[in-house]
Amino acid sequence: MNRLSIIPFLLILTFITLFSSCSSDEVKKSEGITLRQSANDTLLSEQKDFANLNTKPNTVLLTGLASHRLVTIYKEKYDKRSNQPYIDGNYYYSNNHNDYYDKANNWNNHFMPGIEAIYGYNLLNISHYNLSTKESNLFFESPVLINTLYYPALEQDTLNYQPINRNYYMVSVYDEDTNNDSLINYKDLRRFYHFDENGKNKTPLVPLDYSVIKSEYDSKNDLMYVFAQHDKNKNGSKESDEPLHVFWIKLEAPKMGERLY
Repeated sequence: MNRLSIIPFLLILTFITLFSSCSSDEVKKSEGITLRQSANDTLLSEQKDFANLNTKPNTVLLTGLASHRLVTIYKEKYDKRSNQPYIDGNYYYSNNHNDYYDKANNWNNHFMPGIEAIYGYNLLNISHYNLSTKESNLFFESPVLINTLYYPALEQDTLNYQPINRNYYMVSVYDEDTNNDSLINYKDLRRFYHFDENGKNKTPLVPLDYSVIKSEYDSKNDLMYVFAQHDKNKNGSKESDEPLHVFWIKLEAPKMGERLY
């Protein structure tokens, strides 16, 4: 029997995603970003560059947009034994369902069709560069702690025999000290944003008073279902007794998610 014939009409794939608790181990080990300088104890929340954070570029990401390249920027650390600086690298998410697909649904082991997804330890920003215009820009102006970056896959994927091409980026990120503890880390609300092909025009995909938890993919409709916890008491933290809601986002043209539950 053709293996495709046993796939349910509506296939919802749950991934180890940027939102999932499985990936949170790396995030919880991250030190986060201290918003106070040791010298004068002033807040850096309005900082417009990374001069005070000792960052370094790691990798040039080849996207499916021929003229558009991304550079991952990490916080520089020091090895106590060697007293030498170092930075961590990128880790890639992939799906585990390729055995169920043929040419009709060839995702090239990408996280979702047409989309690569990476995460990293102390990943602080993404730089965008346009090879045609020779212009560059940062995704975020102020220090953030990126949980996962989605970007257009370099290889051509197919979904239900149709070629899939993406022309945008999505980022799951801790970008604000929402709980007012002078740190940006995993204890704050995790936001989810969309950026255009130039890494500009940042727009939220889930309301800002939510913290994203995990996601699922609906291959029949090319939708992402995002599970997010509502900060009902408005204290800027995730709490177990706060309601968990589900939003759906159309990946063909992402915009603010519609609430499903």
